[in-house]
Amino acid sequence: MSRYVLKIKGKRLANFINYLIKLQINFHKVKETKDYLIIEVLEEDYLRLIKLKTTYEIEIVKRKGLIYFLHFFKTRKLFISIVILGFILFTLLTNLVFDIRIIETDKDLQALILEDLKEFGLKKYNFKVSYQEKEKIENKILKKEKDLLEWIEIEEKGTLYEVKLIKRVKEDITKNNEPRNIIAKKKGMITRIEAESGEILTKKNAYVNKGDVLISGLIKNKDNIVSKTRAIGKVYAEIWYKVSLSLPVNYSSFKKTGNKKEVLEVSFLSNDYSLTDFSKYQHSKDTKKSLWKHPFLPLSINITKKEEIKVKNIDFSKDYEHTIKPLAIEKLKNKLGDINIISEKVLKKERNADKIDIEIFFKVEEDITAYESLKDFNIEEENNKIKEESGN
Repeated sequence: MSRYVLKIKGKRLANFINYLIKLQINFHKVKETKDYLIIEVLEEDYLRLIKLKTTYEIEIVKRKGLIYFLHFFKTRKLFISIVILGFILFTLLTNLVFDIRIIETDKDLQALILEDLKEFGLKKYNFKVSYQEKEKIENKILKKEKDLLEWIEIEEKGTLYEVKLIKRVKEDITKNNEPRNIIAKKKGMITRIEAESGEILTKKNAYVNKGDVLISGLIKNKDNIVSKTRAIGKVYAEIWYKVSLSLPVNYSSFKKTGNKKEVLEVSFLSNDYSLTDFSKYQHSKDTKKSLWKHPFLPLSINITKKEEIKVKNIDFSKDYEHTIKPLAIEKLKNKLGDINIISEKVLKKERNADKIDIEIFFKVEEDITAYESLKDFNIEEENNKIKEESGN
């Protein structure tokens, strides 16, 4: 509802008040002196009032409600137009790519990656790409340059993209031919042996300790060692682990999706009204930057950076298979890397008022392959030692 605060000047102000009462114009008297009168009226009563022929001077002191905003925007058209044009220009400039920086000293590789980026749609003075598109470009370049690159990351930094690389290192052929044994890096029960070269010294279901030779690189003729070779293969074993977790009964997880945008908003009191956001995120992390702020009223115009967030509510007390078990497996894989879960068993599960303590026993199949160099192994000395021990 719109209202006006008016200042009335003239002689015999009491007559003016009686005149308003006679015309049934509703008003609220704010202040009265011998020289002037301040009243507050509704918009429709103000419009009736200014049509009256009167000798009294009527001055608008203040506008309230919707009429205030209409008058504000009407009297500041130029400023608002400049703000909107400035926002459009700012949005365009902040969404353009002004530079692409390759973090690599090899000039030829730099030039090659720049050409690849251009081919897949990322180049200077073009618009930025989405997070999903950026990941696709990374995968396309890795696939195309698989013989040159081990890893690539494209990181957005303001109006530039920074590209980090790890070159694929070609293995030294000489080193590849170096003789070695395959040994156990930890104790366990053997489940699989995949040998390409060397002599297998263990078998399936055998228990081995850390450091035991599993595939030997020593070639023997009866009891004599005749040569050395490079043992090649993989050995897997069943290993046992215990994972302990302490979890809240109810938990909300927040995960950024990678989607980002900047929107123009008008903030009034504690509410935000978007002017450019036509597809709103359900949940987001917002960072505001004020463009203009009213000196007296709780009114401002802001550019708000929004990062989409997915919220997932979890009740750990109800679903072991889909909540607790995946967390335990993730904790195990973070520690061990690539493993194959054979079986698991809950050893302990205790619930307190607001948390659950649980212990889970896991049997996993794990690659226990480790290597022992035979480069400095002396065949002649070892054969002599064997002869002395046998008494020959």
